[in-house]
Amino acid sequence: MYRQTCKIKNIDFPVRGKLLVGIVLFFLGSGVLSGQSLPANFPLVQDYLRRQQISGEFPTAYSFQLLPLKAEHIHRITNPQDSSTGLRITKPLLREDKSFQLQLMPIQLNQTNNTSHPYGWGDGPVLPAKGFQHLIELGFQANWGPLSLQLYPQFFHAQNLPFEEYDPFLPELFFFRISNFVGRLDMPVRHGRQSIKRMLPGNSHLKINFGAFSAGVSTESLWWGPGIQNALLISDNAEAFPHATIHTHKPAETAIGHFEGQYFIGKLENSNLPYYSDSSFEAYRNFPTDWRYFTGIALIYSPKWLDGLSLGIGRTFMMYSRKLEEDGFAAWFPIFEGLQKERVGLNTSRFRESDQHLSAFGRWVLPKAKTEIYAEFMRTDHALNWRELMLNPEHARGFTLGLSKIIPIAGQKQVYLNLEMSQTESSINNLVKYEGDTYNLNHGGLGLYENFQVVHGLTNRGQVLGSGLGHSGNSARITISRVNGVNTWGGSLERISRENNFYNFNMANGLDLLPWVDLSIAAHWEKHVGDFLISTRTRLIRSHNYNFGIRHSNSLRDYGEQRLNFHSRIKMVYLF
Repeated sequence: MYRQTCKIKNIDFPVRGKLLVGIVLFFLGSGVLSGQSLPANFPLVQDYLRRQQISGEFPTAYSFQLLPLKAEHIHRITNPQDSSTGLRITKPLLREDKSFQLQLMPIQLNQTNNTSHPYGWGDGPVLPAKGFQHLIELGFQANWGPLSLQLYPQFFHAQNLPFEEYDPFLPELFFFRISNFVGRLDMPVRHGRQSIKRMLPGNSHLKINFGAFSAGVSTESLWWGPGIQNALLISDNAEAFPHATIHTHKPAETAIGHFEGQYFIGKLENSNLPYYSDSSFEAYRNFPTDWRYFTGIALIYSPKWLDGLSLGIGRTFMMYSRKLEEDGFAAWFPIFEGLQKERVGLNTSRFRESDQHLSAFGRWVLPKAKTEIYAEFMRTDHALNWRELMLNPEHARGFTLGLSKIIPIAGQKQVYLNLEMSQTESSINNLVKYEGDTYNLNHGGLGLYENFQVVHGLTNRGQVLGSGLGHSGNSARITISRVNGVNTWGGSLERISRENNFYNFNMANGLDLLPWVDLSIAAHWEKHVGDFLISTRTRLIRSHNYNFGIRHSNSLRDYGEQRLNFHSRIKMVYLF
């Protein structure tokens, strides 16, 4: 039986002159210089490589927990329709043996639509909004020696149509609490009252490559963690933020295994929008206006003695920019401080108005069983000390659990099964600890993405940087697909419960609400057709108890509003 393979192509960089050749080889080791990056949400290719790895056809040194991937490592992928040809990601404009290389990046078109109310996450600047949205990406990538320049701007348009943002029949106490609770995050229900048109730098960078490492400045979307549907700490759910970074662009091989990692400093911006687009109840919110400094570090280790296992840890800090001047040099590098409040100082984070997030994650690929299991655990807020961490590890935590299985059928055909659940709702002990009062003045049951100090939370331009489930949502999805190489078709079932922290707090503090739950069924189809990659998804969503309100009651139960929403997403990529 023919076994489909993924070829990793190293592009050598010939340079005239023995001295220059020696210098280049000394700094660059393998001679891999091409620097184009595939966006974190690039369709078909990364999912295909992940499946190939589960099947034992792609090196397990790649953890798929640090994105974006570098394109030359996946430059040619076997076409399932013709094993003698390849799928080329970029189009060279000059001969590849020249010292200067210029390549066209694929043209990407992303169209999404919601017919009733917002649904969906991921895809960078694409918003949870009603109506059509379009995102176009095109550009080029150039290499000159170890330097890599990628200009891959985005052109974004959203209809941003109106919808029912809140139930006007709810009491004022509801709006006071939601403004002081969910509304503490910079996460508008609707992003303004007009259509949106923007040009963005997109997935662009200027970097220098040396060995397994790259360093430079970038506006690319990042993804830390093993999740397929959600990454808790950093994902492509929000518009990418500008940052300076040093990171591995491929696994760094050592005597004890492979390492991947990243360190960055960046800038997060505010949406400067009210929680509700008509500014209702905005008097309850008070946000600072300055931008936020954001820094983070991640390290992933794949042990030499346990093939397929990769374990990682990530830590981020953010603070308002005005505090950088007040606190001096130490404020720029909080990432290297101790993990315990007792060591850092109980009042240090409050004085700086800084918040940290810590994530531990792992993935184990078992090619013989054609299975992967993965998990991520995240906390916000320092533990007081190690004792407090061991006694109450669930304080301010979220988690993701996932499993994928490939079942061969015949030839190259397979069935792919994925189950993934994420929880950003706080644990019950956190709700008890911060039980609050009638007016929720101590913000009972703070969410995973915000704390007292940085009231905007872990957001950029009005969207959460991590999971797209909001302030405290939970999700569970089962996906089954028929697979033939890069081509797939199938369906999924999903359950999402929205803002559980807010619902639980109100039920414990005298305001009767109903739990808002979305149940949905979806179909997807992905195919490589000629020079095109096509990915489509349609989802029918039934929202139970939309916006939490009780619409009518009888002697048996209370009833909320039920709404149907049709969500669609089409991605098309043209490969020159």
